[in-house]
Amino acid sequence: MPDDTPRRKWARAKGAGAHDLRRGAWYLVVNDSLPAVVVLDVRKNNVPVPRSMLDIIEEKPSKWSVVKWQETQRGARRASEENLGLVYGVCPSCGERGKLEPPGAAQLTCVHCHGTFPVDWEHPC
Repeated sequence: MPDDTPRRKWARAKGAGAHDLRRGAWYLVVNDSLPAVVVLDVRKNNVPVPRSMLDIIEEKPSKWSVVKWQETQRGARRASEENLGLVYGVCPSCGERGKLEPPGAAQLTCVHCHGTFPVDWEHPC
């Protein structure tokens, strides 16, 4: 018997400025039936975001997101104030930000949730 349960999708901002979404963090897709807008669960609120601003996947994320800022971007200062630097990771399980140490590491353990996951160096955001 085929499984008719809809699969959950996940989305993250492609870059800075996407409706105050945290770069690198994955959000559960609530509704993606409209061609131009996707509704995301952002801290228990349904938030519509233009589809063009999102990366969407069909499996729960399992790798650290790599976030890269340019020094001139607004978010770079915030990252610097939190001692993250211009390149940092976001845990796929809990969404906490963390330093990517050692640089180029294949996997990291999150200091917040203690999960160990590979680092997605190939798809920075």
